[in-house]
This record gives sequence, structure tokens and C-alpha cells, in this order.
Amino acid sequence: MCGRFAFYQEIEPLLDDLGAVDFEDPRLRSRWNIPPTAPIHVVTESIDKDTGEVLRALRAARWGLLPPFAKDESFSSRTFNARRETLGEKPSFRGSLGRYRAIVPMDGYYEWVRDEKGTRKQPYFIAPADGSPLYMAALVSWWKGPGGHEGPAASEDGAFLLSTTIITRAATGDLADIHDRTPVMLRREEIDAWLDTAMDDRHAAAEWILEDSHLLDDATLEVREVDPAVGKVGNDGPELLEGPQRLL
Repeated sequence: MCGRFAFYQEIEPLLDDLGAVDFEDPRLRSRWNIPPTAPIHVVTESIDKDTGEVLRALRAARWGLLPPFAKDESFSSRTFNARRETLGEKPSFRGSLGRYRAIVPMDGYYEWVRDEKGTRKQPYFIAPADGSPLYMAALVSWWKGPGGHEGPAASEDGAFLLSTTIITRAATGDLADIHDRTPVMLRREEIDAWLDTAMDDRHAAAEWILEDSHLLDDATLEVREVDPAVGKVGNDGPELLEGPQRLL
């Protein structure tokens, strides 16, 4: 699964690489401990109603997808991840699969493993060994709800709130030793296909995301122990990525 991650990379190189315009909130930059329901960065594609052109944009979204039938924002606390195997079946996600796909850029994510005694949990940071960004397959939804929304994920008029979920799959290899689920990490060259507005059939999108050929090779990832302080949501800063301090 993916329940906590870090995003601290420079925005401009990301925008240049993806060919995206910047609609995000500058207050969201450089965070090392991002939890569900927080505003996060997403990259979306949509068709401009005035020009008919495809617009790729970096935006802010609430982490936890809010489908049209969600009664309030608390619904997002249980929809921050979505299993790729059942995307086309789950009412919360299938409506977004055909038209509202996205990617979530990040520098790495955290998982926790209990020690042999089961008395403590050690966090690990999982990220590309070469420092390149991760691109997680995601879905988004513009939620109307009661309207009057505020914050970085709200539309300019406050009528809608953009929300998102990160897609996961069954973990394999070394990652399976840490957790049985892992985010769907796309290879850079697969991003265009996933975001392509021409793939507007949810069944086609459901089949596409099940293909492992689109995935980043797990062998490119580095897994390392980090400071247990990351377990507390209020802690933030680059020091969280340092190794744990142990007494001899």
C-alpha cells in the first residue's frame, strides 16, 4: 500500500519534463511526511472547453478520493489507495477510470515492518536508487459536495474539491517482504499513455493498468531504514530520511 510519502523535488524540472503547466499551491513544496487526507500534487490531462486542446497540469488534490456520492470529506480517509485488480468494479473508483486518470509524483514512500519480537515497527523508505522521481498511477475526482470549499485542492470558485487515490498492486520480490501491497509505479515513458484523454473507456483503462510491462522495474529501487520519528504525522523534515539511532 502507500500510506505515507515524501515529495521534496524541484518543481520546475518536473514541469519541464512532463510538459505540464503549474496550477499547484507553492505552500505544498518540500514535505517529507505526507499522510492521507492531506493536499498533494497530481498531474492530470483534460480537454480545454474553450480551445479543444489537451491541457496537462500539475494541481493540488486531497489525498483520498471523493466520488460524487460521498456525503462528506471524511469518506476520503478510506479511499486514499485503490486496488488495480478491482478498479472497474468499485463504485468509488470506476467513475474516474475512464476520464479522470492522473499520476502522483513523489520522491519515495514509507512502509513499516515489525521486528521479530513484534514489539516495534521499523520504517523503511523506498525510492529510486538514482534519485529520480517516482510516478504513481492515480485517479482523481472533482467532488461537489456542499460547495464552498477552501484550500489548495478547491476550485477557484469553491464549487468543487479535487481529490485523488493512488493505485496499488500485489507486491512481488523483495518488496513483498516489506508489505503485501505496493503502489503502481509507472515507467516514465508510460505516463503519456495513462493520461491520454483518448483512452476514455474505463474497461480499456482497467486492462491497461493490469499490464506489468508498464511498471517501473523494482530492481531500480532502494530500500533503507529511516528514523522512526516519521511515524508521527506532525514530524517533518529531511532528517526523517536519516538512519535510526541505536544504542550499542
